This record gives sequence, C-alpha cells and structure tokens, in this order.
Amino acid sequence: MKSLLNFLLETNKLKEIPRTGLVWLGIKNPPTVADHTFRTAIAGWLLGQKNNLNAERIIKIAFSHDLCEVYSGDLTPFWGLLPKEGKKRKEALKRWVRLPLKEKIKREKKEFEKEKKCLLKVIKPLNSPTREEIFSYWLDYKKGRSNEGRFFKQTDKIDSMLEALERLNKKDYSLVTPWWEEAEELMVDPLLSLLLKIIQKKFYNTKFEIDKTTFDKEENAELESILDFLLEIRKLKRMPRKLWVGLGVRDPETVASHIFTLTIIAWILGKENKALDMEKLLKMALCHELPAIYTGDLITPYGRVLPKAKEARLKVFEKWPRLSRKEKENKFARDYKKEKLALQKLTRKLPNSPKKEILQLFDEYKTVSTPEARFLNQLNVLVVLLQGLQYQKKDKNLPVGFLWEWAFEKCDNSICLAFMEELKKKFYGKKFIYKILYLLKRKNEKD
Repeated sequence: MKSLLNFLLETNKLKEIPRTGLVWLGIKNPPTVADHTFRTAIAGWLLGQKNNLNAERIIKIAFSHDLCEVYSGDLTPFWGLLPKEGKKRKEALKRWVRLPLKEKIKREKKEFEKEKKCLLKVIKPLNSPTREEIFSYWLDYKKGRSNEGRFFKQTDKIDSMLEALERLNKKDYSLVTPWWEEAEELMVDPLLSLLLKIIQKKFYNTKFEIDKTTFDKEENAELESILDFLLEIRKLKRMPRKLWVGLGVRDPETVASHIFTLTIIAWILGKENKALDMEKLLKMALCHELPAIYTGDLITPYGRVLPKAKEARLKVFEKWPRLSRKEKENKFARDYKKEKLALQKLTRKLPNSPKKEILQLFDEYKTVSTPEARFLNQLNVLVVLLQGLQYQKKDKNLPVGFLWEWAFEKCDNSICLAFMEELKKKFYGKKFIYKILYLLKRKNEKD
C-alpha cells in the first residue's frame, strides 16, 4: 500500500501539468494532462467499440500513455524548435514540423528514451507485475504493437486537435493546422478518417461524401453523435470540484481530473480482488460523474448553499452532517433522479449499445448494487480524502476531519481499509492515533 500511495501522489501531479501546445497558443486555463487522459479514455472506449476492439485494453493504454509526463512534462513535436518570443512562436505554430527524415528519426528516438526513463521512474514504487503491465501498455501506445495500441494513438491525436478547436475562436483556426497535419499523417483507420471529416464539417462547415463501400448514413450519424457527446463532456475538464471551491482551495482539481485519479486507483487496487470485472470497474469509474455536466458536482451532503464568508463556510465543514435515515433516503432520491435525468439527456443521441451501457453502469454505481459498485464507492471516498490531505499540506487550516468521518462510515472493504491505514501513516504518523480517538469520541457522543 505504501508503494501504491507514493505512485498516486506522483501521478496526481498530472492534474497540475497543463497541455503544452495550448499554453504556447496563449489559451487561459488549458486542460491538464489528467483532464486530457479522462476524455481520451472515453473516446477510445466508445470509438474502439465500433471496431470491436478490447475496451479494457484501450482504457489501460489511455491511462498509461502520458504517465511519463509527471517528470518529462508534456512534450510535443515542436520541442526545441520554436522561437522564444510569443508572436514569432505563434506564427511558427501555424505549420507542421518539417524536418529531414534523419533528423526526425533522431528526435523521435531521443524523445522515446527520455519518456521511457521518466515512466520507469514513475512506476518504480509499484510491484513488479503492475510495473510490467503499465510499461507494456505504454510501449503498445508508442510502438503500436496491437490493434488497440495503434487505434488509441490515432484517437489521442484527434482529441488533442479537438482541444485546440474547442478553445480557439474560428478566426484563429489556422493555428490548428499542425494538429490536422499530424492527425492526417497518422490516420490509417477508416472509421477515424471518417471522424476527421465529421470534425471538419462541425467546425469548418465543410461538406464531404461518404465512402459508401465502407460506411453508410447510419454509421455517419452514429459518429456524429459520439463526437457531440465527446464535445459535451469537455465541460468536466473546466469544472472545479464543488467541495474544494467551498473550502476555498485555490485552483482546485476538476471533475475530469478527479475521475482520472479514481480510475487509476480502481485499476491498481482492483487487481487485488480477482472477483471483480476489471473492464466494468474502469468504465464505471469513467462514468460515475458524467451527470455533473448538467447537475453540477453533488459529491457530499454539503450540496446546500454555503455561507459566502470563508470563516463561516469553513465552520460548516468542521463536522460531518448527521442525517436521519429518512433524510438520507430523501436526499438520495432527489440526487439520483436529478443525475439520472441529466445522464439521459447527455447520452440521448448515442448509439443504443453504449447509451444503455453507460446508464446501466451509472445506475449500478448509484444504487451500489454490484461488487464493482460497492468497491468503487469506497474508493471514491478515499480519493477525495487523499486529495483533501494533499491540500491540507499546503493549507494547515483546511479542515479534513469530516472526510475521515465519511471514510470511517463508508469503508468496510479490507483493501480500502488497508489503504486508509497507509494514509494515516503517510500524513500523520504516530500522531494519528490521537486524532482517531478524538473523532471516534465525537461520533459516539452524536450517536
């Protein structure tokens, strides 16, 4: 558990590393590497499913492919080739990198070795089987050793291009040219080639002919619906977690980056329980907060209106709200109805198969009706607690006692309890026993 916690603390840094290409374009508040990983995983899953690819493998490749950036930073093909001055650099970004083949191969090899070294450093704390698994998925992404690896690499480039199109004004679309050229250079999958044409139609109002020997109008309509879905969930990349906003945390994690951490821990800790369906667990982690696009973040019972004054607001968080059974049931019913309607709205245009799957996964998670849902609900609390403890290291006045109470109330899985023990050791050491006695005393007094 100690090694896993150290690994998570390192990978959590990806929540603060912005996407370099968008920074160079001067885009304010660009998505982080963690935000980007969240959507590429969903894109790979939904698009790969249409090609009958292994969804679990694609999701794991997605969560492995940028882990090296904890230490390497977000490298782009333009590294070391751009002018330092802003205007000149922006002008240079309008064209794709043109290099002699020998120079290009040399740069790619250098980048590969640097990223490999950084990845091995990131995954070093993990046990040998997990290290090997993550490294193999990263290598698949870099070298295209499987259909899923080759497909995801193309999907990843499309998402990078979408990030630029989403954040730029139409008058600045010339700056997206390098992304187009990179995507078109890599694109060999017919389905993704068609998706590129649909993106052109969406953003540039261009017309195109469908290759009727390969696709039909129904296929085109399904891809358009998936694209609209992916464009809509981008809102989670910019949605700060309501809990941290209420606590006054500066530049808090987004909903998308929270999903990033939960999915990683679900993968690593889920391996400890062989009875769990790993594919379902990973998909459920990716889906569990999708309704927040329309409902906002309903993570804790603190969903009510909070005082505007910071001191008064922090006082509210000093204790975990104790609700009666009836109050809990009523709150669950309200939130569940609101979130389910939001998810139905979000998925209404998706093809039937992924739409039903997403709604089913969410329903299982909310009603805690399957082993995967029970496990993930507990992991979700621990991920929130971990983030709160990290924020408290920066701000000693930040209250996190209520999160411990939430964790004590929610967690009974042996794996989750072992992770809680490691959190105690890491953040409190021997002092924690006194904190626990105090919290238990308060809990007993209220009960």
